[in-house]
Amino acid sequence: MRNSDVGDVFLKTSTGKASEIAAMLNQHIASGDYPAGSKLPGERELAASFHVSRNTVRDAISLLAARKIVSTKWGAGTIVLGPDESAVAIETRLTDVSHERNNVIELRDLVEPHVAALAASKATDADLITLNAIIERSNPRMQPKESLSLDMEFHLAVSKSTGNPLVVALMEFVNDSIKIIRLKTHATMGLRELSIEGHKRIFDCIRKGDAEGAQSAMARHLHEIEGMTDE
Repeated sequence: MRNSDVGDVFLKTSTGKASEIAAMLNQHIASGDYPAGSKLPGERELAASFHVSRNTVRDAISLLAARKIVSTKWGAGTIVLGPDESAVAIETRLTDVSHERNNVIELRDLVEPHVAALAASKATDADLITLNAIIERSNPRMQPKESLSLDMEFHLAVSKSTGNPLVVALMEFVNDSIKIIRLKTHATMGLRELSIEGHKRIFDCIRKGDAEGAQSAMARHLHEIEGMTDE
């Protein structure tokens, strides 16, 4: 556990420490620090790393368990769960079918605004911390590939905020299928700034629980960036 990472993720709000720690642990899991099947450090070690009580750590683990990210068993500790089997089946099926660029973009335009709306209705405090952290790490002065990586991470985090693994599988497919095309939308500092501003509008609506606003903000964002790939 890298203690220096802790402060980078915390929102400057009244959000409880349990949500902050859940977001931090989820980030470590997503980055592969704790792969599926591995065990998280014990409560005592985590409490010492985050300088909080074991009760707070226990609450954070409960938040992750509710999202089926980890499973806690008496005597076995906290185990990181793998992808949902139904989600894996859907992603495999999508990968097997033809997915020309225009088909994937059309699918994204149809689905992702509704994903943002659902995220606004269901996002937890931990989800908000994760989304905010991605935005804070984003910078138009980044190199195109680094900026694209954070762009994809943001959109995937929005899908994860729905709490629906099938939605996440769908967005992972979209991310992978048009990755090369999306790199064009990060070619210049101006385009990178446009992308980040779009993310900020989407996040602001999700944070407020404004489903209609989040849907509209995502639709506007997709329209703006897709216009860049057509030039």
